[in-house]
Amino acid sequence: MRIQTMNHMSKIRSFFAIELKSKLILDKIERYQRKLQKSIGPLKLVNRSLIHLTLRFLGDIDNETAKKLYNFMETEINNKYFNPEDEKIGILKGVGDFNKRVFFIRILGVKELLQEIYEKINKKTQSFPEIKLETKPYTPHLTIARSKRQSHHRSRQNQKSNPGQLPYPQLKSQYKEFEFGKWNIEKVVLKKSVLTPTGPIYSNLEY
Repeated sequence: MRIQTMNHMSKIRSFFAIELKSKLILDKIERYQRKLQKSIGPLKLVNRSLIHLTLRFLGDIDNETAKKLYNFMETEINNKYFNPEDEKIGILKGVGDFNKRVFFIRILGVKELLQEIYEKINKKTQSFPEIKLETKPYTPHLTIARSKRQSHHRSRQNQKSNPGQLPYPQLKSQYKEFEFGKWNIEKVVLKKSVLTPTGPIYSNLEY
């Protein structure tokens, strides 16, 4: 995990997130990703080191805004919601997709907590004109893969060329109640995202 201390005025592509560090859970996710790839065809798999829960995407913000949001996060979120004596345990159970374009793992057990934190963050972001208003309902999930263009057509071709592979509907049904593990949620972080031709590079912002 990279930590970056910011002290300049360049625009920062950023978002609030919760990190997933459990090797055991990530191993299980990676195994499902491989099965998904074989079933669907070419996918953009999220590297295990980048898998996280997004709470709120902020877009490109300036350094002063990032600093204010970081301080808000520490005082109003982390100090109030998280402490070692009161563990917040989420359960990663079941899989899903958004129109077979985004594939994810479901989060149970902490939905109300995550919704409350999201609403608090969303309310705070409204005081910054540079941050786009979020109107979609919040659905906490872990994105693990995205489809490449027309991959749903290639899925049928993939099954013809690999007849032993489980079709996606059956794979999805097989993992409907599968538990990837229990996730101890420790804190919220403010991440910087740098887009590159080989994928995003994330680092944690600190002030």
